[in-house]
This record gives sequence, C-alpha cells and structure tokens, in this order.
Amino acid sequence: MNQASRGRGGTATRPEYVKESQNGDSPSPRFGHTTTFVGDNRVVLFGGATGDTGRYTITADAFMLNVSTNTWSRIQAEGTLPFARAAHAAACVDHSQMVIYGGATGGGSLSSDELYLLDIRNEDRSQWMSVPVLGTTPGRRYGHSMIFNKPLLIVFGGNNGQQAECDIWVLDVERSPFQWQEVTVMGKRGPLPRVYHSAEVCKDGPASGMMVVFGGRTAENKSLKDTWGLRQHRDGRWDWVEAPAKRGPPPEPRFQHSCVFLDSKLLIIGGRGPEVNKPLPTAVYDTESCEWRNLVSVQRFRHSSWGMGNLLFAYGGFDHKNPSAPTSDLQVLDLERAISASQAGVASEEATESSLGNGDSATSEAMAAPGSTLDLVAPASYTGNAGSRPSAPSRPADGARPATPPRGRALPPLGGVRAEANFGEVKVSPQVYVSLENDFTQLVKKVGIESLEEEGRKIHSTNVMANTARTQGDEDVHTKCIANLLQPTTWQPDSNPNTFLLNAAEVSRLCDLTLEVLRTQDMVLKLRAPIKVYGDIHGQYLDLMRLFARYKAPHDGEGGDIDSMDYLFLGDFVDRGAFSLETVCLLFSLKVKYPTQIHLIRGNHEDPTINAIYGFRDECRRRLNEEPEDPESCWNKFNRAFEFLPVGAVIEDRILCLHGGIGGSVNTVAEVASMQRPLHVAQIPQTPFEQRITDLLWSDPSDNDSIAGVTMNETRDPDGTGRIVKFGPDRVESFLEKNKPLSMIIRAHECVMDGFERFANGRLITVFSATDYCGHHKNAGALLFVRRDLTIVPKLIYPVERTTPMWDASVMQQRPPTPPRPVPRARKLGEEEPGVEW
Repeated sequence: MNQASRGRGGTATRPEYVKESQNGDSPSPRFGHTTTFVGDNRVVLFGGATGDTGRYTITADAFMLNVSTNTWSRIQAEGTLPFARAAHAAACVDHSQMVIYGGATGGGSLSSDELYLLDIRNEDRSQWMSVPVLGTTPGRRYGHSMIFNKPLLIVFGGNNGQQAECDIWVLDVERSPFQWQEVTVMGKRGPLPRVYHSAEVCKDGPASGMMVVFGGRTAENKSLKDTWGLRQHRDGRWDWVEAPAKRGPPPEPRFQHSCVFLDSKLLIIGGRGPEVNKPLPTAVYDTESCEWRNLVSVQRFRHSSWGMGNLLFAYGGFDHKNPSAPTSDLQVLDLERAISASQAGVASEEATESSLGNGDSATSEAMAAPGSTLDLVAPASYTGNAGSRPSAPSRPADGARPATPPRGRALPPLGGVRAEANFGEVKVSPQVYVSLENDFTQLVKKVGIESLEEEGRKIHSTNVMANTARTQGDEDVHTKCIANLLQPTTWQPDSNPNTFLLNAAEVSRLCDLTLEVLRTQDMVLKLRAPIKVYGDIHGQYLDLMRLFARYKAPHDGEGGDIDSMDYLFLGDFVDRGAFSLETVCLLFSLKVKYPTQIHLIRGNHEDPTINAIYGFRDECRRRLNEEPEDPESCWNKFNRAFEFLPVGAVIEDRILCLHGGIGGSVNTVAEVASMQRPLHVAQIPQTPFEQRITDLLWSDPSDNDSIAGVTMNETRDPDGTGRIVKFGPDRVESFLEKNKPLSMIIRAHECVMDGFERFANGRLITVFSATDYCGHHKNAGALLFVRRDLTIVPKLIYPVERTTPMWDASVMQQRPPTPPRPVPRARKLGEEEPGVEW
C-alpha cells in the first residue's frame, strides 16, 4: 500500500474520501461500535450492533486492525469478558491498553457500571479484566463520551435509561485504589444535558489540555451544534468554556457523529441532523483562529473515527442513502490536502450545499430515522448476541449507584504508575510556530521544520533522527511588580535608564520572599506536562514580552494560560541585556505568586563572580542607587537567592532539563539531586564535585554529531585548562541509557540561529530565547512547548528593529558575546550538505 497517496481521492481542488480495501478476518458491518488507536499502527474495534432493520444483534466482538496494511485479526482474549454492548465509550489509557465503559445491551437494558480493561501488550495472550473500583460510579448509561487526559479518565453526559445527563465523572489511573469522583463545576454556564455527542482532548494550541465536547441530542430530541471546552485549573477547580466562533459558517446541528483532533484543529466527522438522508460535511474548528470551515462529507452516522498523522479514518456506520443496514467501509481522507483546498476557497459542492441555510440557533428539531437506528435501549426487537452473557439487572429505583465489588484477582496498574508511565516516544513536532510581526501584532503561522535554515538540514540527514498564604504587605511587592511589568503587548522601558519600578527595599523584600519559596523545593524538580521551556533571556526583556504576547503569558486573564500550563526557565536571566532587573524581578514575582507552576533553574550567570563583570552588578548600582559591595545590597540578595535555585528539572520522568550540559563528569540524575544548597560555583574546580557543578552550568555539546567523547571547549576555555568541556553524542546516549526512562535532554546556554537546535540524533535540544543576541547574531528566539503526549513543539520569534538600546554597551565593548554554535561548513560555502533534500 502506497502510504504517501492514501486518502487522496477526488482532485486537488475537490478532495474526497477514499474507500480502501481490507483483508484478514474482517468484522461484519456494524454501528454503535468503538475504534481506539492503541499505538504501533494498531486500532482496536469493540462491540456495536450488526444485522438489518428490526434484527439488530449486539456484539462483544473485538478486532485489531493494522492500519499500515489494512489487515484485520480477531482478538481472542482471556479473562473476564465484558457484556455485549453498543453505544458505549472506549479510550486508550496506555500503550496497548484500552478501557470501555457503559453502553446498551439491547431489549431496553443497559450494560453494567463496570470498567473493563483490554490488555494487548502481549498479542498472543490478550486479556480482559474488570477493573476494581470503590465507591459510587457514574452508573449505567449509553451515548456518553469517555476520554483519557492523563492521568484522568473523564466520562461526560449520555442517557441513564430515563433522561439525558450533563454530569462529569473522573477516575485517576495513577491513584490506587481506583475511585470515580463526580466533578463540581464552577459557574452556572455549561452544556445542556445530551446524548450521542462527541468529545476529544486537545493537545496543542490555546485549548491544549481541554476536553472539547461538540453537538449531540437533548432529551427533547433537538440536535445541537455547540462546542464546549472542559478545563481543570491547577488549583483543582473545573469550569466550562464555550468555544468562540469568529469566522466561517457554523457547523450544522448533529448527533451520532465522531470527532478527532489534528494538532489544534477539531474535526467533526459525519453524524445526522433533522434529515436522516442528508449527509453532513466534515466540519473543522481551528482553536487558534476560532474559525469554522467545511470539508467533504464522509456520508456516515453511527460510525467511528480516528486520526493518524495527517490521515483521517472512518469505519462502519450507516450510509445516509440506506440508513437501515450498516456498512463495513473503511474510508480515508488526507486532511492536509482537504484543508488546503478548503483554505483556497474551493470546497466540494456537497460540502458547500450542505452548509447553506444554517440558522444561528444552537438547536434544531430531530426527526426519527427509518427503522430503529437511533437508540439501542427502546426497541423490543433487539436481541442479545447468542454467545453473550445475560444482561445485568437494572439500577436500583432509589438512584444509588453502587460500584461493582472488587474482584479477588490482582490487576496490573491501569495506565501504569507515574514512575512507569508510558507516553510513547518523546519527539519533536515536524512543524514549528513562527511569529510574523514588526512589533506587537498577533500574526502567528505554522511552518514545516524543514524550512528553517539550520534545523531544516537535519530533517533528512542520515545522522539525525528530530501559594503560600502571605500577609497583604508581602503580596503587594510581587503583585505590584507583576501588574506593572507583565504587559506583553504594551510594555515600554522607562525614559530614564537609571531608575527602576521598585525601590531597593522592595527588591530586597522580593528576594527574601523568593528565597523562602526556593528553600522548600528540590535540587532537581519533578515537573508535569504540558509545560513551556524557555532558554537564555540575558536581560533582553522585550523578547520575553514578545514571546508572552505571541504564545500566551503566565497569568489568568485574557491571553494567559497559567490555569493549564507550567513554565520552566533554564537560567541566564541576567547580564549583557539592559533590562536584567525587569527580567529577574518579574520571574521572581511570578515564582512567589505561582510557586508550583513557575519553575526557575540556575544558569552560569546566576553566579556573583560572573554577573559582577557582565553587567548585572553595575545595573543594580545604577538603577537601585546602592553599593553592591554592601553585604545586604540587592545584588548580594539576588545572588544568595541564586545559590538556592535548582540546577535541573525532569518532565514526566522522560525529559531532563538543565542549563549547560553533562560534560564529562555528570553521570546520573541522582548525583545532581543530592547536591546541597547553598551551592557555590568554584571558578577553578579542584574536586570531582566542583567539576560536576562546572559541567552542569558551563559545558556544551560538541560542534556536531561526528565528534564523540569529551573534548576541549576552546570558546569558553581559551587558556586550555580543560575545566570547561564539550561532550559528544555518545555521552548523551550513555547518560540516557543509564538514567532510563529518560529519553531526552533540553538545555540552554548557547546562542543558536533558529532559536533551537538538535544534537545527538535528536536526543538533546538546545533552546535560546533572546533574539539577535547582544545585537550581533541576528538569531531567532524560541520556546519549546512540551505537550501532554511529550511532543515538543518549537515556537519562534525573529529579531525586530530596535529603537531603544537593548544591551549594555560597556559590557559589549569589554566582553563580546559568545558566538553562536558553529554554522555548518556547507552553508558557509553556499553548498548543499550531503544527504539533505531541499
């Protein structure tokens, strides 16, 4: 099968779904089933109803599809098999592990409230098991949704056999014993009770981390077209946010559809509305631009869908032309091609026609379909699968929802405990976000990573992969600082370069508050995704504001994302730039306000010996009107706080973040975590411990992947003492192997032309956030957005014209900036590098 041409039906201007051939032990035609992507190009189909009008049979079938070859195989699993069911929900909780919940069993009955797990890690001995859950459960229901947003399973809505629901239940798979908890949502706004809606987790863009719900049908048989995002704040609160629609025709009301996220785009696939014979277009909602767009219709409802790369797959369900007999069609659409055609303004006639006449109301009347294709609980003509067990008894009349008693057998960790969580491969996104502006506009676009001058030549290379309660007086210091400095689109420097927002006493107090927080935190932080990672800022405060303006800022107002995001800054906040005080005081203030969400680690310039000569001491003297040599000066207080900064962070046990590198002496994370604070940096290391500190803060990767071992760092150690070194890709590989499950290192410390650069076949990434470093290099600045699935998305800004001096001119004259990482020889000569496709 030619993978490159899959889903390319129709023409470039009028794309269509392609019906693909299937082989192997194929499932029979069905509807109301689920298909769940479980990794390794595999999809698991479970349950659903087969047959024709009036003779539908509910099944407990389980099949596996190899998506690369379209080969089906029946899953012959051992253990405690679930009841036959349809209109249930399924979700992948770990690689090769899937759970199902709820559904209808036919004859007006609902399946039990047990949660079942299918473990196919060993395909030769696949196993079903009933997950032991204590306490109250969501109860019996059908037509609901269930998604997995690590570490939570989330069940929403559906019908309990008597009425539609809009309740939310969560189960933490990392906390044993397992218990369902009903969520109380802040505020009064939220979606109506509904059934046959769709839900999926957004993993990129402004809605990252939200469960997004679309459409469905109300208890009054009205179909819906509203879109809601459910988010959990870092303090544990939950709320609903209705998705804004700024451009494009709103989608048609529908239910019995499916949805998939492609990056930051939500795709609503198929479904039915008031007219059962009318196909509905595939609707696309861009969570970044808040724009709706219509694509070609899949012409199905009660089907299932999944996404893989840029391909959208749909399986089974009813064809609108014959809505009484289900299909077994596998349809594929190349989404990038279809979206490109739509953006060019040339949509298919079918999609265009079906979008005409949409009203502005959120609902429209639903019409009954021929036969009994809408619900699985009412028709008496349903019969259970002959091979299935009897239906479970109905829920007690008093409404109580007792959980199924725990079974005696042992259950492996659901989704794995946190230390062994399987996120799949840590990888760099093939697309980066690039900000296009002269100053503070909001124009951001995605480009292929291969289009960047430096990183592009690595894509095809054979050597590459890819709050503590405080008094009001204390709060006023950091609150004042944040209110006046965290102004991403409007901040401008003071006309007097010798003054500062805070006086010396206020700065001193801010340092005390920050030190109080830092003393409570570990030397190596354990952090969670999603998280944004920033590299060196070096007092280039305008660049920090530009990054906040383009890609959201750490606050809870408009344009902020602190409710759903952590921030990690990799050191070198000060020196060289003209606004070190603004930079470090804002970061300290944010640390005080959000101690568990704003994370600061130490760089080599957070050291009194260094920042005494690279500008920060002189800036404190001049702008705070103090004598830095005074033991209680702000400069000394800053450096006392710097000595308590962590020197490393680990994201989801998989990504190590530090400032410099591992040099030749850093071998384990444990030895770094055991370092005691205050940590003093020896300018001439005499012991292995002192050398380890030097390596963490000062070492660099070698010039390219072909230079192995530990070598001299002539740029930073011109005297050749051998104390500051470069480390090769072999050191990175051996370090990660020794510190499993680590699989990636993110570091800062070096200016890189694209704002980020990969090394060691993509196992190490350098990130640098200051653009046009010191006015010398014309480099881009970047942050790295680590999504929940550990995909790393670079987000870039480029240099802009400066009307205000951004750097300390005296420091530039005495100590020119360290040059960026070496430019490839081929680029210097204007030649193409071997093995690189242009």
